[in-house]
Amino acid sequence: MLFLGDYVDRGNYSIEVCIFLYALKINFPNEIMMLRGNHESRAMTEHFTFREEVLRKYDNDESVYELFIESFEAMPITADVNGDYLCMHGGISPEMHTLDDINKINRFVEPPLQGFLCDILWSDPCTDKEARTMKFSKNVERECSFKFGLDPVKTILKKNNFLSIVRAH
Repeated sequence: MLFLGDYVDRGNYSIEVCIFLYALKINFPNEIMMLRGNHESRAMTEHFTFREEVLRKYDNDESVYELFIESFEAMPITADVNGDYLCMHGGISPEMHTLDDINKINRFVEPPLQGFLCDILWSDPCTDKEARTMKFSKNVERECSFKFGLDPVKTILKKNNFLSIVRAH
């Protein structure tokens, strides 16, 4: 099973969701994979509800929250499923050409507001109407990253021998 991120900030039980998924991963290490989503970051968990939830449920123990952040930073940001599907939370980036480009990203950091790591967690496809003509454009709605069109997707699929890109965002 492959989970594509955003395990937190979805209600009052984000800790329980994470602990359940971590327990599955521990018990079935080869069958469970968890990718990092854009909400698995310090900025998002502080802006929304996760940090507050951790502090409330763990007697204001900041160290518990920091351990969650460390675990989020250790999560992979993409997955290659059987050489057929490239999976990620957000989408592609103008900086993405091969899987080696992805493997060079330092994921053990807070995602910046721009750049390759930001794009993998935040980018979106453009509308169907724009898809045939657009390569990349600023993602105004998200206030970061890009929207991408059909040609960049086809290029990445062809260059890396994938059938499809699977994303959650």
